[in-house]
Amino acid sequence: MNIKTILSAILIAYCAQSQAQKINFKWEKDSIGDRLIDKIAMSVPVTIENKTYAFQFDLGANATLIYDQCFPEAAFIKSKKVDPTSDAGGHTIFTIDDQSFNIGDYPIKNHKLYGLLNHGQGESCGTVGADVFQGKCLIIDFPKQSITVVNEVDKGIERKTVFVPMNIVNNKAIIPLKIDGKTYNFLYDSGSSIFPIVSYRQNFDRLITNAKAKDELNIRNFNNPLIVKSVETNTAVQIGDNTFGVKEFWYTEDDFFSIKQDNIDGIVGNVFFMDKTIVIDFKNKRFGIRK
Repeated sequence: MNIKTILSAILIAYCAQSQAQKINFKWEKDSIGDRLIDKIAMSVPVTIENKTYAFQFDLGANATLIYDQCFPEAAFIKSKKVDPTSDAGGHTIFTIDDQSFNIGDYPIKNHKLYGLLNHGQGESCGTVGADVFQGKCLIIDFPKQSITVVNEVDKGIERKTVFVPMNIVNNKAIIPLKIDGKTYNFLYDSGSSIFPIVSYRQNFDRLITNAKAKDELNIRNFNNPLIVKSVETNTAVQIGDNTFGVKEFWYTEDDFFSIKQDNIDGIVGNVFFMDKTIVIDFKNKRFGIRK
């Protein structure tokens, strides 16, 4: 390899690195009943008009949302447009046009923000959804608690990553999971850190009916109560070349998460990846797990 080729390779690598934006996240903890969950949600810093707020990092949400009760004195909130006919989780939706903000080092320019009226959710002032990452590649390093946003995955990372095809439905990442030899389509939801996988009874009725009941949690979704149950199982879940053992299968009695409406089979959260780095390539429609 001649010196010109070496310098070109270094320059390409440098340019790719210089275009990368870093978002550091921290784990939030909370209690559900008498159970303390140390890693219940991923929190990222969002800076709007020179002030930084904590938002939940939730790729299971198709749009980035803000909660208006966090911003009573902010100038930008005064330009909100309320749609009285809209609803999300029992709350009226509003929009703010042409809003710029930063998620960590990642800048968003002239974006249409959505919000929930008269809503507050503890220390979280909103949700960073999948809409702001379309056409980008996300590298989520769970051990280092960092998210890197790039335009292309560099060759070094690509060689060390096993990819599976990924569909994008309403901005959200849908990936193939193989359970007991059958392939299902699951939404990857970074906002789900309690359950490895979750679905609803009708979708996996045979597995649920033939298994022993194990646990039950009363959780809240946009402050609405929801009961999630589990059964004991000894199931292998395969994503590409990676196989994960599942000792409990979580489900809701009804399709609360609109799984059937979205034409998917369930939701896979962060539990499988806590010691791993994953790559969500919205640009090339693929999902990867680093070796």
